[in-house]
Amino acid sequence: RHALEELGPTFVKAGQILAGRADLLGPDWITQLERLHSQVPALPWSALRAQLEEDLGGDPAALFARFETEAFAAASIAQVHRATLHDGTAVVVKIRRPGIEPVIEADLRLMERLAHLAEREWPELAPYRPVDLVRQFGDSLRRELDLAQECRQAERIAANFAQRPDVHVPRVFWEWTHPRVNVQQDVGGISGHDLAGVDAAGLDRRVLARRGAQAVLQMIVQDGLFHADPHPGNVIYLPGNRIAFIDFGM
Repeated sequence: RHALEELGPTFVKAGQILAGRADLLGPDWITQLERLHSQVPALPWSALRAQLEEDLGGDPAALFARFETEAFAAASIAQVHRATLHDGTAVVVKIRRPGIEPVIEADLRLMERLAHLAEREWPELAPYRPVDLVRQFGDSLRRELDLAQECRQAERIAANFAQRPDVHVPRVFWEWTHPRVNVQQDVGGISGHDLAGVDAAGLDRRVLARRGAQAVLQMIVQDGLFHADPHPGNVIYLPGNRIAFIDFGM
């Protein structure tokens, strides 16, 4: 995990995908790789401020009633800061890491070279088509760089769940949303990682599991548009056994 963090955002993203492959890796590996979802070292505020002011059109301290300069979550492409609008609405501000695009392109070129090498040196990997996998991974990662596209996808998912009060998708605040930053409702709640918190809040695990499964099946089978990164950090449990999905980058 530390090696992936040092190699950079593209390799962190690859580690995040592997974290969902308990069929390939043992529980100790999965436990470590899952930390890549939201526990990647965050950039200091000084490294983000100029880009964020450019995207927002002003000083966050003036645009928001409150803005926390210390990130509460960080992943491969972006990190998230809590803030409050002047009307009192709690929001999260997702900020893309500055200068990340050329880094990702360089990483992808390296990954593709490694994939060609793997196909040549280990014929048994051929059925898995490593080169095609890397190219598809690259296409998905490039799309994920557009934080405004993430919000457009979130709104499409929200519309599909309009008749499901048990499923919630955070509201987008388009006034401050651009390709390098987005602002969305802070839904609060209990992280999908925190099963002890679920029990302490008196929520029903069976109901949550059933509703979560129904929601995922609706997205895939009925709607044809689905959350492609539904790890526990992107699922939040709310009072009344409601479920919120966040982060629609994929």
